[in-house]
Amino acid sequence: MSSCEIFPLISKLSAEGKRFAIVSIYKGNRLERTLVSDGKVLLGSLDKEVIGLALEALEKGEVIQKDVEDGKLVIEPVEPRPAIIVVGSGIIAKFIAKLAVDMGYYVAVVGSGDVKEEDFVGVYAISNDLNLLEQMVSEDSFVIVANEGGKPYDIDALYIAMKKKARFVGLLASQKRAALMISLLIKRNIPLEEIKKRLHSPLGLDIGSKTSEEIALSILSEVVLELRGGTGKRLQEVKNPYLLLDDALAGKIEDKCMFVPKSLSQQ
Repeated sequence: MSSCEIFPLISKLSAEGKRFAIVSIYKGNRLERTLVSDGKVLLGSLDKEVIGLALEALEKGEVIQKDVEDGKLVIEPVEPRPAIIVVGSGIIAKFIAKLAVDMGYYVAVVGSGDVKEEDFVGVYAISNDLNLLEQMVSEDSFVIVANEGGKPYDIDALYIAMKKKARFVGLLASQKRAALMISLLIKRNIPLEEIKKRLHSPLGLDIGSKTSEEIALSILSEVVLELRGGTGKRLQEVKNPYLLLDDALAGKIEDKCMFVPKSLSQQ
């Protein structure tokens, strides 16, 4: 299976919090991939030896590489992590993909003949065939349509994501263009209730972003808000330190913190 074909499974397993192994078989210019989770091959078939190696990789948390007939086998154990699909080829799409990769997310990029591989280093899958989006989107998907100024295929991408009931459908757009895209979705028989539930546009949190990098940060901040269930408020409002100031002045608070954040990008 290709990277694009297994992307929906990656989204599903990650959403369910399951560990899995990506099995990649390189033979000449061909690359075949599948996933192993809970001791089962999820797409296609593998012989018992390869399944055993996948289970070993998951148990040890280590990548296993092995030469096979006419090629190479690479098995990568994966911890659950968010997966997003970026539709577009402009500068904001590039920075969304780059920042998401740096955050340790799985990223796929889809366009319509306008995506250049050299612009999206580190992403898991790239396709210039918009029709493949139909295969990639599932109900666990986060889909971000990000073409500054808009492109003709934006509405088709939005329609596919809405039709497949993606969990989060984001559109980079002005207020007027967002209204236009909503009207076009309604004309394609997507119910307004579904649009209000799934479509996020204009996309991003209001942090005063101006540059492409800042806009990408704003967009991914909204993605994290959806993923993690935050409030969107300043942390100082949520955890007001002045409420504990009297205890601090009285020496009742020690200077220690047990919180140790984990990193997806360094797993």
